[in-house]
Amino acid sequence: MSNACNMTIELPKKQYQGLIPVSSGEERCAPNHYWGAGVRDTYLIHYVISGKGIFYCGTGKYTVRRGQAFVIFPGTIVKYQADSKDPWHYAWVSFNGDETKEIFAQAKITLQSPVLNLSDAESVIGILKDMPSERSADMANNLKFCARLYEFLSLLLSSNKIEKSTENAYLTTARRYIKAHYSEDITVEQVASHIGISRKYLFAIFKKSLGISPKEYIIECRLKRAKEFLSDRELSVANIAYSVGYKDPLNFSKMFKLKTGSSPSEYRENML
Repeated sequence: MSNACNMTIELPKKQYQGLIPVSSGEERCAPNHYWGAGVRDTYLIHYVISGKGIFYCGTGKYTVRRGQAFVIFPGTIVKYQADSKDPWHYAWVSFNGDETKEIFAQAKITLQSPVLNLSDAESVIGILKDMPSERSADMANNLKFCARLYEFLSLLLSSNKIEKSTENAYLTTARRYIKAHYSEDITVEQVASHIGISRKYLFAIFKKSLGISPKEYIIECRLKRAKEFLSDRELSVANIAYSVGYKDPLNFSKMFKLKTGSSPSEYRENML
């Protein structure tokens, strides 16, 4: 009987590849320094240590500041340019590998959302600066490069979860504020100011989570309450308009018909 332990078989080759770091570096850009428009043949992540600049990806244009990172996908036409007065200082890493797609899917990184907020700046900078500048014949160097790349992407995933949690908290607070003040002459700027974020960021959160803008959400709250008021014939359309935040009954009627297809009076008759 042959000793099976002495047998050697050829295993099928796997096509799947994990992360493959390529190079890394750091640059203090001159004012208006730019790259592109062009394409890269690797995944590339720039983390902004200080300053700001503009990142163009597809049809998107993004202002990227300190504490944020922008992601370049291979084969995608991009351009990025440092600000003229406060040019960015960034660290970057490029890499390939099939595992990248799984990691990006978990982090919700897409061509439509290529800019990230990273919460632990000190750790991110420390990891990026400790990366080897490129792969070499030294196996220890390459293993360190892989380890630092995985560590960096792990922070990226963690920061995204924190950001998502924060966005949910902002959305909840905004909706509560609107429901409590829809009958007043509130504006989107007031809602954003109450939460402590910019109007642009508030808009992005609403569109991402609800598919509508904050202004549209205010209108929805007002008209939902107006429909309830219309069941009471003692209330005139003017009374109802004022009660849900419209000082001009005509504007209220126009908005009501635009959103429901009926005037307030027609809606009341159909309902009753």
